Amino acid sequence: MKDFQFLFSAWIAVWAVFFVYEVTVARRLSKLRGEIDRLKQQLREG
Repeated sequence: MKDFQFLFSAWIAVWAVFFVYEVTVARRLSKLRGEIDRLKQQLREG
């Protein structure tokens, strides 16, 4: 029974790390899109 508890804990830890990674990537992508929009606006203005 202890093996299942260890396996479940490891499974939860892996998903937690994956979730944090996904949030980090989403935030970086959002910042990058904002930067691209800002640069496009600067090019339009001259």
